Amino acid sequence: MNIEQLLYIVEVDKHSSQSAAAQNLHVTQSTISQSITNLENELGIKILNRSRGSRAVPTDEGRIILQHAYRVLRHLEDIKEIANAFYTTESGELKISTMPGLMTILVDSIAVFRHDYPHVNIEIDEKSSSSVIDAVRQCKADIGLITHSNVLFNINMEGIAFEPLIQGKQKVYVSKDSPLAVLGPITPEELLDQTLVTYKGELIQLFVQDFFNKYKPMKIMFTSNNMDGVLKAISKNLAITFAPDFIMKNMSPVINGDIVPIDLVNYTDINISLGLVRSENKHITAFTSKFIHYLKSQMIKS
Repeated sequence: MNIEQLLYIVEVDKHSSQSAAAQNLHVTQSTISQSITNLENELGIKILNRSRGSRAVPTDEGRIILQHAYRVLRHLEDIKEIANAFYTTESGELKISTMPGLMTILVDSIAVFRHDYPHVNIEIDEKSSSSVIDAVRQCKADIGLITHSNVLFNINMEGIAFEPLIQGKQKVYVSKDSPLAVLGPITPEELLDQTLVTYKGELIQLFVQDFFNKYKPMKIMFTSNNMDGVLKAISKNLAITFAPDFIMKNMSPVINGDIVPIDLVNYTDINISLGLVRSENKHITAFTSKFIHYLKSQMIKS
């Protein structure tokens, strides 16, 4: 048994595929297959059910072996981290996957982080919540930021740790020129004749569908993953939208008053949180932990 064999079974388990694991590790599929077969022969048990064209699925015994393999590889990462600590200059790469609308908070956190870790390269990628989780699960991102709801959430979180950072509420956002802007808290019935524009995110789409099911479908101007387009439509008083307050409060049109937030009343309470996601199977570097600390501090201030 060797570390390489443990790495292979873990990688195949992550992707449920020998070919994907081989591509990710830059080795041939036959190399992985033979290595796993040798390990299974040595241990005398079948770890993964593998057949051409089918998903690789761990056996009952294999799941137990994989738990230990994941643990061993995490300990190896710990050893590397300890060794890196002896260097005077810590360097590396921090990949962050986030849903749109959080760059203001991230930029402030990065500014503080860069002062202490000038040699760490930071890469930020904006995605939908499900894509953020996929990126973290596949180790294409070290950490991610998503919105989460106690009611409206149907994304697979297997292997993902979620840590809430701030709680928020769903609000209605209208143009400052809209008659709704001066009404104060608003009921669902008062919105039914409005035109809606929505951001193409899982949580907001689930909320809109829930709203339509409870009342009636509203006219939809468009749905887009371009937040600037959504904000422009609202600012020009062409449509309204629903969105979590912790996302919208950092948007320029909201800050300068062109878009006005309104509380939605007489509607089912839905707890929405902004939180951090990371893989349960990947070791977090010391500088990643430090960045998370800075991020939490910034969340408290914002």
